[in-house]
Amino acid sequence: MVRSVVTLLAGCVLLGAAVLGGVVSGGSAAQAASLTEEERVAGLWYADRLGFNELQAQGATGAGIKIAVIDIAINPDVPELAGANITVKGGYCAYPETGETVPAVSDDAERASHGTGVAAMLVGTGVAADGGPGTRGIAPEAELWFYATGMPGEEAATESAGCEHYDASRGEFYEQPQEGEASADFFRGSAGAYAAWNAVRDGADVVVYSNSGADAEGWSAVVVESARQGTPVFAATHNPDGDIESQLLRRFPFVLNGVVSVSGVDSDGNLLSGGGITAGVDGEAGGSNNLAFLSAGSGLLTPSSEKAWGPKIGFGNSLATPLAAGTLALGLQKYPNATANQVLQAMIRTTGADGLHEPSWSGSQLGYGIAMPLALLEIDPSQFPDENPLFVMNIDDPRCLDPGDTSAAAPTSMDTCAWAGYPTSDVVWPSGAEEPGGTTEVGQTKAPGWVPIAIAGLAVLVVGLIATAIVVPIAVSRSRKRAAGVVSRGRLSDGA
Repeated sequence: MVRSVVTLLAGCVLLGAAVLGGVVSGGSAAQAASLTEEERVAGLWYADRLGFNELQAQGATGAGIKIAVIDIAINPDVPELAGANITVKGGYCAYPETGETVPAVSDDAERASHGTGVAAMLVGTGVAADGGPGTRGIAPEAELWFYATGMPGEEAATESAGCEHYDASRGEFYEQPQEGEASADFFRGSAGAYAAWNAVRDGADVVVYSNSGADAEGWSAVVVESARQGTPVFAATHNPDGDIESQLLRRFPFVLNGVVSVSGVDSDGNLLSGGGITAGVDGEAGGSNNLAFLSAGSGLLTPSSEKAWGPKIGFGNSLATPLAAGTLALGLQKYPNATANQVLQAMIRTTGADGLHEPSWSGSQLGYGIAMPLALLEIDPSQFPDENPLFVMNIDDPRCLDPGDTSAAAPTSMDTCAWAGYPTSDVVWPSGAEEPGGTTEVGQTKAPGWVPIAIAGLAVLVVGLIATAIVVPIAVSRSRKRAAGVVSRGRLSDGA
């Protein structure tokens, strides 16, 4: 069956992942209500549909590939991560009085459930504490580097109250703008951006960021550096439902040019819809104007809820993002002579049910389709150009035209490109040549002109904004479902 194309939908959305099912109250010490083995097996539908057994029988395990995960904290001691090759690279929020960082490793489910869940989607062993089914990772033998960003809403959290953004690799605090500054520097100092920037510099093969961030300038510098180094940044888009603050401000880095933005589908191949964090708001996941891929994002077996460790059923684009990134890791492992850009070229040509095909972008909610690891591994990526296919070089690219507005005039500058206006090729490669132009210091690369204006007008909305995590038990409603590509084994749904 051919990949479907949907009408573009705008909607309020919120980034991250949430957890389905009941949670015993009482904080991180509480034990999660046990799922039956049948429920756990059902939560591993993604592993079956993406062909994990067949992939691993081929030796596609991610061995030798370095995947950087940028998140709040991790609990590497959960059984689902036992024996995984995980290196904690340090914390990026510290106390000025002592220089001590907020712990990157934590057994507090409220702090570490999100990062642990993302990690498990990459390198999970498939075995839970009781020996029953647990979360399976798509690249179980990959080397996972974890960069901890502290805690969302640091000033309101007891453990991290008073911590300030800190560069763990340099051993220094970031310079913070003065209160009330209305400039592109307003959001400088994002722990996530600085951690990702260091991950690229450290030599990661791929970077995964499943949280939200509002640091336009810092993330712009990360994306410039990732483009120069040829290191893809996979970023989650917003989940269904959300408040206006997150919709307007917390869009970085997924809206930036060249970022591999990811959204999720359920086991029927429908876009994620309803049941988000903010009550009273419905809708489908809106994706983004530069959406790259879809992957499994609903009804997935995860290592915990927000309140307790133990198998739970999760929901959200935060879980789809590592699955898409892991697909690239498998391609890098099998074809060591191919670059990450070439593997991305192959990924956009092997989506959905069609095998190898010419890339076709199906709009802001479907992107190029569902990333398919089995199909990817059948194609040698070295035959494709060593260029990031998700980086728009100039306004002549047809993706700069808004497909939802046929009457719109052609853009006259990259600032008005419907795909992603920043960073531009002349920022990444100042000489004008399509090749690396040196390294970039964080803060050296300025954000596009519209950013300071938007920030100045909306800065007041930032106060109290909290990045979403795998934290809240929810009920998923599926109004106005849209098929994102009906798939069978090696695809993502069994429906017709």
